[in-house]
Amino acid sequence: MDRTNLARLLDPTSVAVVGASEKLAMSNNAVLPMLEAGREVHLVNPNRDSVYGRPTVPSLADLAAPVDAVLSLVSADRSVGVVAEAARLGCGGVAVAAGGFAELGGDGAALQRALVEAAGPALAVVGPNCSGFMNVVTGANLFTGGRISLRPGPVAVVSQSGFLLRSCLAAGQQRQLGFSVAVSSGNEAVCDLADYLDHFADDPATRVICLVIEKVRDAASFLGAVARARAAGKGVVALKLGRTARSRDIMRSHTGAIADESWVYDLVLRQAGVVTSVDVDDLLDRAQLLAQLPPERWRPVRGIAVMASSGGVAGVAADLSAEEGVELADLSPLEPWVRDRVPGTDASVNPLDLTGFVMRDPDLLREIFTGYATAPGLDALVLCWWAGEGDEGWARTLLDPFADVAAASPVPLVVSPVEATAVGSWTAAYGERGLSFCRGLRSTYRALQALGAAAAADSPAGGVAAPAAGVAAPAAGVAAPAAGVAAPAAAARPSAARARQGKPAGTARSAVPTLVPGQGVATFAEAMALLDEVGIPIAPFVLLGEDADDDPAISSLGDRLVVKLADVPHRTEHGAVRVDVAPTDLVRTVRELRELAAAHGLPTTVVVQPMLVGHGEAFVGVQGRTDLGPLVLLGAGGVLVELTRNVGGRLLPLGAGAAASLADEVAGRVGTIRGQQPWPRGALSATVEAAGRLWERTSSWLDSLDVNPLVVMADRVVAVDALMLARDGAARSVDEQLA
Repeated sequence: MDRTNLARLLDPTSVAVVGASEKLAMSNNAVLPMLEAGREVHLVNPNRDSVYGRPTVPSLADLAAPVDAVLSLVSADRSVGVVAEAARLGCGGVAVAAGGFAELGGDGAALQRALVEAAGPALAVVGPNCSGFMNVVTGANLFTGGRISLRPGPVAVVSQSGFLLRSCLAAGQQRQLGFSVAVSSGNEAVCDLADYLDHFADDPATRVICLVIEKVRDAASFLGAVARARAAGKGVVALKLGRTARSRDIMRSHTGAIADESWVYDLVLRQAGVVTSVDVDDLLDRAQLLAQLPPERWRPVRGIAVMASSGGVAGVAADLSAEEGVELADLSPLEPWVRDRVPGTDASVNPLDLTGFVMRDPDLLREIFTGYATAPGLDALVLCWWAGEGDEGWARTLLDPFADVAAASPVPLVVSPVEATAVGSWTAAYGERGLSFCRGLRSTYRALQALGAAAAADSPAGGVAAPAAGVAAPAAGVAAPAAGVAAPAAAARPSAARARQGKPAGTARSAVPTLVPGQGVATFAEAMALLDEVGIPIAPFVLLGEDADDDPAISSLGDRLVVKLADVPHRTEHGAVRVDVAPTDLVRTVRELRELAAAHGLPTTVVVQPMLVGHGEAFVGVQGRTDLGPLVLLGAGGVLVELTRNVGGRLLPLGAGAAASLADEVAGRVGTIRGQQPWPRGALSATVEAAGRLWERTSSWLDSLDVNPLVVMADRVVAVDALMLARDGAARSVDEQLA
């Protein structure tokens, strides 16, 4: 697709509508606003001589010249012909409204392939299965999703959901935001999110790009386009749809439970510098100050001050700031100064109740606003006051002096009602005087957070840890380290007679390893050998085959043992783990586990390990196939998962410094917990790097890796167990060979 043609399509000087008809609501939604605005529209309908009181032509070929933008309102199969004709004539592009393409599968997918072929190498296509687009600045309206009156401005929207595009526009309207271009991208047969991002990165009318994402179809192109948009000084805000945790019908590995689709998108988008949101209101909340403030004023907001007109409002402001994670600045040094100017109160200076005494004195208001705006440690000043339609008259009492201060203020001055009331159109005049407006206090706090997120410097190693709310506890079946038992001096190799030796270090493992039949899971011995090969320290172990109840090598494992069925994922669900077993009880324990395996049809191999001592548990994992690429994860294990939600990740392959920054994230948060000893960041970083090497060796077959737990010691971490899932095709081929 020729990007020049995408620019012609989205910013057209000439427009044609194929299938235009007064009887068609989609046609009315698109055509009538342009006709009412006096914009010329070519109407194409082979069955009518005129529509909307204007003459028609039978086809695009009957126009005097190729147009920049075509809206096709005809059926799916006929739209393919429209696209072919537009490509042949040299038009800029076509927005295809019809459904019935790849979203239906089968014949629809074949029809979409035909549409792509018809477009050829140059024509831009929006859709199919979309509601078109509108250019608010120029009035080119090829949007079929309902009429809406919008202000021109710096916000562009691209939504893979046509319905939610209009929802975004309505939400922006409530916030008095102005829009440049709004696109319903639909199936993205030709033009996808990366193309639109690249276009808006170069668009001088656009400052903020809002995305509603169902699925990223080309991760590398998309992330490259995000980087180009960010480099061009554009803020990118995204809403990922389908945020509930997906079910996993193969294995519930710890890594797989955490790295569901929404978690991965949040993680990767944030590391790419994208501001993330959870719903449409949140999306436009986070866009609203980015749209009102120039990029040079985007900065992290570490502390804010709030001024209110009553003690009750001040209390609400304080409560909401805690809920939204926005810090109220410590302004205690201002307290004597404030008490001199606001007499008769001993209430908090932040939030500050201005009281009726102050509100009657414009000069005193200006003095207090200036004192707060210039206070050390303050990054934004919020005035909680009326800003709705019809409030202009009495709102002026505070807004005039507030605006007088805004011109010289080093920090943003923001006005918001306490409730989520639509912002009045009259506020535009105050916007020209330097004030910003938000739709409610919660909305304001989110908008302030977005300023910091958008201003964060990009770094290959950097990135914000993904939110881990709802993260599952570590995968069951792994014994916790027992206090008071010393770890072996080294992770000795298991007995050669009982444990399969790994290949020499540095040998690639491109072939699928031995799998547990019917499970698609690498055997315990294979998994531990692979960890050892890439440099992840492993706990010593001895495997006992079905005819063995003991082994002389077990004597080297210490006086407290862990005994478990080796090749059974999620062992505790079967009661297949025994901890703190004395050597004298080993034979009895092994036989009990064998009886359990026989009763449930489980593999009978038993593994014996020492109980390891540590002062914490971590886990490391790899999620091999996500929409946005393979991912390595690191997090706190055991009860710390529930206490801290402490999980982060990085895309693979790892960039320079990525492993160290991830280790710093996780270990740093552990260090904030009272009573927790420091975690060895170097050892954690080395383990993350080793997991990256393992992925490079096994990416042809590995679906996910879950090393859990990593027993954390003063200067190292040791892997006790590993769950390696082979992707479906690889697992099936091995099972077929065994059969």
